[in-house]
Amino acid sequence: MADFRGRPAYLQIADDIRSQILDGTLQAEDRLPSEADLMADYGVSRIVVRNAVEVLRSEGLVVKQQGRGSFVRAQRPQRTRVVGDLYSERPEASPFAASARASGQVPEWEYQTRRTTASKTIADRLGIQAGDPVMRTSYRFFADGEPAMLSTSFEPLVITEGTPVEQPEGGPVTGVVPRMDAIGIHITHVVEDVTGRSARPYEAETLKVPVGVPILAIERTYFAKSRPVETADIVVSSDRYVLSYRLPVPPRKD
Repeated sequence: MADFRGRPAYLQIADDIRSQILDGTLQAEDRLPSEADLMADYGVSRIVVRNAVEVLRSEGLVVKQQGRGSFVRAQRPQRTRVVGDLYSERPEASPFAASARASGQVPEWEYQTRRTTASKTIADRLGIQAGDPVMRTSYRFFADGEPAMLSTSFEPLVITEGTPVEQPEGGPVTGVVPRMDAIGIHITHVVEDVTGRSARPYEAETLKVPVGVPILAIERTYFAKSRPVETADIVVSSDRYVLSYRLPVPPRKD
């Protein structure tokens, strides 16, 4: 029987199991001892054991399976999204497709496009006025059939309206860079701002994000020199992706 003093017993039990997970004693997909076994091992009540396991679940370290018990979750992301190399060569398709194929996966996506007007936030990002017409496209991306990423993009219709690429997915060319190239607007750089936060209900359900696992929210904007031509809000689960950057350093000037 353990001797619990100071911190609440359930937190100390969570500390002990967490240490076993992090040091590899308990590995991915290992089943935790049953509630009865944990009660006997630590000499505590069922509610204390359940509270300890719930702490680990809220941290994204374990997952409950109905009727089977609690299991250790894999802690290393399953996929790598290489951001820094996406534009080492001028792309001929979407960045997601290039990234998935580079990882040996099959990319797929579904989308919905509609005309709307820019909110103040989107207008500020695109350098236009609130209320100006934009093309809004919502995407759900899959890699090997599994949901991998959500994205909502906005393009000022003052740029694309009446051109062959007005529809982001309905024209002869797809992918922001090649589409803009097709109408003589040449993207010079891309800015990405990345933040971490809790998944919203729709995001968690769609991406199958477990409790306790944060998402990575990426605000991406394409520029043709100083002019923003497209902006997007991208969401990926942090347990599936690492944002891996390879950034060039200018050559030394002698």
